[in-house]
Amino acid sequence: MNYNNNKPKIKRRVIFALIIIATAIVQNTGERFDGVFGVHAFLLIPLVVAISMFEREIVASLLGALAGLLWDLSTGLDGYNMLVIMLICAVCSILISRLMRNNIVTSVVLGVSAIAVYIFMYIAIYIVLDGGGYPVSQILRFYLPSFIFTSAFIPIYYYLIKTIFNSNRTVEEY
Repeated sequence: MNYNNNKPKIKRRVIFALIIIATAIVQNTGERFDGVFGVHAFLLIPLVVAISMFEREIVASLLGALAGLLWDLSTGLDGYNMLVIMLICAVCSILISRLMRNNIVTSVVLGVSAIAVYIFMYIAIYIVLDGGGYPVSQILRFYLPSFIFTSAFIPIYYYLIKTIFNSNRTVEEY
């Protein structure tokens, strides 16, 4: 078997991993990438959704697990981000490969859905079930603005990942 045609795949996946690491550093450092009024963007979610739209299920899940692991290391959560983001990546990749077309509209739909699922599950587990305060106030003051701010990055990441994918695809991926 000739493995020379796998070099573009390997190069592309290494680039994706490096982008995930750089984005995790930007998102999770002390000087966060904050927008107006200190709203926090969950930059890793639209990034891994965009990657999942161009990669197969296993690779998408592993890159999602990497992103979630990096996020968990900075927040101290016990695997929540890794599990949720890995599952989001697997579902997005399966939907694109079997049901949906890969374009900017589906990217926005999947990205917004992934952000909403992540925030909803986080609120349900860590705020409501844990008794962590006033969920409605936290939703209106932090999570809803963060949702809107994060959603603005979906098209940016989609076109970035699409460019990298198109410049590093193998013959069978055409």
